Amino acid sequence: MGLRPAEPMNTATFHPAYDPAREHAWHLSCWLAPDLHAWCVHDRSTGKLRALVAASGSDLPQPERLPAKPGSVSFTALPEVSTLVPRVALEAGTGMQHLKLVHGTVPTGLLRDEPIDTLGAHCIYLHGEPAELALLGRYPGGRSLPLLGTLVGHALGRSTNGPLAVLHRSHQRLDLVVADRGRLLLSNAFHATTAEDVLYFTLLAAEQCRLAPDTITVRAGGTHLTPTEEHLLGRYFVHGPVPSTAASDPALEGMELTDAHHWTALIEQFACAS
Repeated sequence: MGLRPAEPMNTATFHPAYDPAREHAWHLSCWLAPDLHAWCVHDRSTGKLRALVAASGSDLPQPERLPAKPGSVSFTALPEVSTLVPRVALEAGTGMQHLKLVHGTVPTGLLRDEPIDTLGAHCIYLHGEPAELALLGRYPGGRSLPLLGTLVGHALGRSTNGPLAVLHRSHQRLDLVVADRGRLLLSNAFHATTAEDVLYFTLLAAEQCRLAPDTITVRAGGTHLTPTEEHLLGRYFVHGPVPSTAASDPALEGMELTDAHHWTALIEQFACAS
């Protein structure tokens, strides 16, 4: 699954068919983290990935290669505090109460609500506002997408054959979703600084879902996933870890992106925003 990602990771991959001057042809997805900004472009008509760029800093890298007039824009901003609430349990004005019930003290910011129709639930979340404001200054119509919602959709869509855990590793954070045949079993985020933390929380999630390590497939990715973490997971889980996004994915055809699993949460924005 590749070498340890440079911290922060720098990459720039373009398909020959990508032309930033084409108007309204592209969907632009953006990843806004304190230590890393990235963006990718999908062809809105075919769903094919046509560009992916990432670099350290507080601005989108290579701005001259961004679509001049994208047809649609989405973004995920970190840090994020989020939770899922069943639609029947969510009353008007109670979103912050649900968030505090799960996380205790939460940062100030604009409270957001993203419906997840496949679950009959809402993702209530807060995220980094400065990065959001900077992006909306460039793309006023940009749509905010929670990391949790993106990962839940990814896991549900790939769990048709049985139990599945999707791991997303970012800076000192592990997001983990467990699903089975289209049913969500667990979703949570953990403070994780070591490979042992990643293993512990993954084993804990499997145990809470009453799943043995030899009965669940583990798909792992994220900007800060390391080979040490992959190796340790592989010692305990029979089925995995496999890349959360494989280079052989049909949507990546023609792209030289060997470490696509590092960018699952960015690449999957298109599916959530479509």
